[in-house]
Amino acid sequence: RALGDAEVDRIVFKHMKGKYIRGIPKDGKIVPTEPVKPETEKPETEKPTTVKPSTAPPTPDADDIITDKPYPTCNCWTAECGYCSNLDCTVKQDLVNSERGIQVTSTLKRKRLNSVVLYDEAGEEIGKFQWNLRGIWMTGCISCHTPAKLRRARADEGQTTWEFTLTNGVVRIMIDGEALYEHRLIGECKEVYSKTTRFAFYDMTCENTFLYRPDDMELGDRGNPTCAGQCPSENGQ
Repeated sequence: RALGDAEVDRIVFKHMKGKYIRGIPKDGKIVPTEPVKPETEKPETEKPTTVKPSTAPPTPDADDIITDKPYPTCNCWTAECGYCSNLDCTVKQDLVNSERGIQVTSTLKRKRLNSVVLYDEAGEEIGKFQWNLRGIWMTGCISCHTPAKLRRARADEGQTTWEFTLTNGVVRIMIDGEALYEHRLIGECKEVYSKTTRFAFYDMTCENTFLYRPDDMELGDRGNPTCAGQCPSENGQ
């Protein structure tokens, strides 16, 4: 058989270690090929770090923090306060629907009265709540002796802190969180005093104080640490 007539189904190369072998098509045309690029591992890309915005509220400045503060029990029975008729001398508080009442610090005596004037929204006087170590009075509705346990709860010396509440029409006097006097208003008394939205102090001195709670109370224009000049300021002026 002539060289080249036999069909070739395999080619065996010997002694060609390290040599580059390239096949050529039958038509003799050489098709250029791109050089094979070495495979390289793609560098891992770092995922962008997402910083979540802080959900914590900003820290308020010390001057912006509103806290409870003792104020003097300004006497409304003055010409400037229209003898307890000027709303600028009152404190606004929804006493009937509030769980908190009027917290007062005063010297408890047998004769000297602690007197709170109660008003409706229009500024009309509803009545007075008054008490001392002898008795408890509420205009038109309460007149009784002061309970012994309430008398015993006063401070041995100096002032006592007590609280008058009118929540849901129930009159209470509390000391250290304990109700030492309680009277549930009914009928017309409950109807009338359920309209209480303001209060002021009557015939009480600058030495006595009440706790002003900004989140539950609103002072009238004359409500300030000096009772609009009636009482000395903290620095004595």
